[in-house]
Amino acid sequence: MPDLIWIKNGRIIDPANGRDEVGDIYANEGRIVSSLSAEMKKRAEVIDAEGLLVCPGLVDIHVHFREPGQTHKETIQTGSHAAAAGGFTSVICMPNTSPPADNAGTIQFIQDAIKREAVIRVYPTGCITLGMNGESLAPIGSLRRAGVVAITDDGECVQNNELMRRAVEYASMFALPVMDHCQDSRMTQGSVMNEGIMSTRLGLRG
Repeated sequence: MPDLIWIKNGRIIDPANGRDEVGDIYANEGRIVSSLSAEMKKRAEVIDAEGLLVCPGLVDIHVHFREPGQTHKETIQTGSHAAAAGGFTSVICMPNTSPPADNAGTIQFIQDAIKREAVIRVYPTGCITLGMNGESLAPIGSLRRAGVVAITDDGECVQNNELMRRAVEYASMFALPVMDHCQDSRMTQGSVMNEGIMSTRLGLRG
């Protein structure tokens, strides 16, 4: 990264400071500064951002980086590069890896890969239940100590209310958020949708 950067003519959106205007942004040694001297401007890398947005890094709290076990789909390296290209500087990855991230060893594997390959901030989550099977709780305390920022069974919704209540209680003991995909699978068992009728109602054409 160059020591001096001058981003010109971009639409600056800064919610923290209530700023939404076209203007210039300056950076000195990786930090945003209010201005650059005339001499510094001569040496700065200039980026013309006309027609573009200039804003703080975006955050995605639900990504699938698939490592370990499904690296033919995505890896921490490829996923983090794709996120960076889209303006995302922090992401939270789901635990539906293979094996599922339901123990400290798997979380440590992910953490090592993050340190080695990620180009943005990548935060792992751990499973609510072992194997994401919805039958018994994962070791929430161990997951917390291993560095997860939340627990979730992602799309495998916990259907046992008592088990979910205990998960929330344990999570609160460790100040861990619970990210729940709220869905009652009994309401969709054997269900179908007539695609033709739905397409007609939506005004879609095949």
